[in-house]
Amino acid sequence: MFTGSVVSYPNRGSYGSARWRGNTSGHIIRDLLETHRPRVFADPMKGSDTAGDVVAEMNRQGYQIEYCGLDLHEGFDILTDSLAERLTRPADLVFCHPPYADMIVYSGEVWGDRPHASDLSRCTSVEDFITKMQRGLLNVYDSLRAGGRYSVLIGDLRRAGDYHALQASLLAIAPGKLESVIIKQQHNCTSDRREYASRVIRIEHEYLLTWRRDGVVFGTFDATLATSERLRMYSNCTWRAIVEYAFEHFGNRATLEQLYAFIEEKAHSRIKSIHWKEKIRQTVGQIAVRLERGVYARGAGVQQQQLFAA
Repeated sequence: MFTGSVVSYPNRGSYGSARWRGNTSGHIIRDLLETHRPRVFADPMKGSDTAGDVVAEMNRQGYQIEYCGLDLHEGFDILTDSLAERLTRPADLVFCHPPYADMIVYSGEVWGDRPHASDLSRCTSVEDFITKMQRGLLNVYDSLRAGGRYSVLIGDLRRAGDYHALQASLLAIAPGKLESVIIKQQHNCTSDRREYASRVIRIEHEYLLTWRRDGVVFGTFDATLATSERLRMYSNCTWRAIVEYAFEHFGNRATLEQLYAFIEEKAHSRIKSIHWKEKIRQTVGQIAVRLERGVYARGAGVQQQQLFAA
């Protein structure tokens, strides 16, 4: 179990598959489970199912952990499918190990023969990745019991000389009450063998961020939000996340008037100028397809068209 905020696992153990790129050490998952002792535990981004191997080992040793492992490559979409509906009861703990934006590309590379529109490693930008992660974390938060926790293992990213602190972005937008930050040293990274022309400080760490769900009911699929919590959450949301959430409410096909009314009711804390409708129209133009005058659609088919057109 965790006894301090810095951890290191030079040997990843025999959990999961070493052939699955980006696979984390099962030791950190075991420490997480031993620290929080969940009865119901889920991993909706299981990859090669390192978490499942850890749970199987612990249950053989006398633990009693009910586990649900899901992944996009097996058909579960964290952006559109309800995690809560896949569980027999609300989770005590959820572990998420998403792609670190496009550091490692998964669909069409590690698994499958073509890109998947909901693959977080195929986002068009870091901003797109953070927006979709927010939707996914709202889904995760919705699956927790009151007092339950979720943990995200995330690393930072350097692209074209720019440093992207992905963990800082998640801290700014994730739902729940932050409970702990653990720094994990990385070992045996591909970048360890890379030579750089200039002096570069190599990224050799990841963060395990853990949030707790307080007593207020909230989530992507919950229509009974407490007003104060709703306002606090939407004040952290990007316009894109808000508009995507509104589209989902209308089955991914909506008129502008429907979107205006929904967002004005649900997210009026973001409406601070007379130009808010223009901002919505601008966002709609970026993420949806116009079907007819004032009517727009988005969804898997639309996203797939946009992905291959990019």
